[in-house]
Amino acid sequence: MPIRKPARRRETVALRTDEEWGGRHFEELVDKYAGQYAVVACGELFVGDDPVPLEKTARRKHPNVMPQVLPIPRPEDFTCAL
Repeated sequence: MPIRKPARRRETVALRTDEEWGGRHFEELVDKYAGQYAVVACGELFVGDDPVPLEKTARRKHPNVMPQVLPIPRPEDFTCAL
């Protein structure tokens, strides 16, 4: 059975910080980048239509961090059909 290494504290802190960043800037992301993807790594934002190259770029720049991939909804996605 392989031995698992504990997660590095820096990686855990960066993950939590990036999740918080996405929450704090959610409305701004919807206003500016609706229908696209946002990838956040160490507080750096990458935006585009395809999340795969964005995530690859984020991982190259920040190899010890798991980037957060966020599909950015359009304002009409929030419309409730009752």
